[in-house]
Amino acid sequence: MQRLRRAAFPLALIAALAVTAGVLVEDSAADLDNLVFTSRTEHLRLIVPRGWRASDLPSSRPSYPGLLLWMARSQPPGQIELTTEAFTHELYCSWPVSCRASHEGLPSQYACALRDKLEAQHLKVDSTQAGPKENEEANLPSIWFEYNDGKHFLRHAIAFSGQERAISLVLSAPTSAARAAHIRAFEQALRSLYLLSPEETARATGIDAGVAGAPPVPDDTSPADAGVLADAAALEAGVPAGSPPAPKPSPIGPCL
Repeated sequence: MQRLRRAAFPLALIAALAVTAGVLVEDSAADLDNLVFTSRTEHLRLIVPRGWRASDLPSSRPSYPGLLLWMARSQPPGQIELTTEAFTHELYCSWPVSCRASHEGLPSQYACALRDKLEAQHLKVDSTQAGPKENEEANLPSIWFEYNDGKHFLRHAIAFSGQERAISLVLSAPTSAARAAHIRAFEQALRSLYLLSPEETARATGIDAGVAGAPPVPDDTSPADAGVLADAAALEAGVPAGSPPAPKPSPIGPCL
């Protein structure tokens, strides 16, 4: 996959290649319990397909930035990686003008930019397809497409969490037949992708909902005392009590 390695690819694909090279996953704010993977830092949940080995365990080697979860199957060989990266103005402006001008959604625009890089490296890239309705219902609209260099066969799904995060699920296999054998598992994982609400994330971390970073409220604390604790934590963090979070600037805008 040397042609892939020489290209200036987005983080999602680079992370997938890092796993191919043997880099393991390390995510201290993630859990893998009974085939359910939860990344609290990314507010994501995914169900690992049955029969697949999955790892979010720390290793002696550093993790590749953005790589959340690695799943593998031996017969036939294949692997699936879950990655995420911030959707920034810099990333948006790196897309070709024709992709940014598209009236399609962000997943399709991102796929357009990725396809442009892949095709520039003379890889065979198939048409883009709409993702499952389950992703739409989970407010994670998605698309997917396939590509290969004759030795590595991939299916790449892209979903967006509003205008904040770009999420990729990448299936790779050494043959077209092996990739086809793992399509069902890939689709199951993609359909299970779920964006956690702040309350669900708080429950996953074992922290009371409310202000991020606030200590858990003891069982014998009254509701009034709980409010005082939350306000104190907010003031200590430099956030005025009761004030809504400042809106983030949109990554979408004029590119110089």
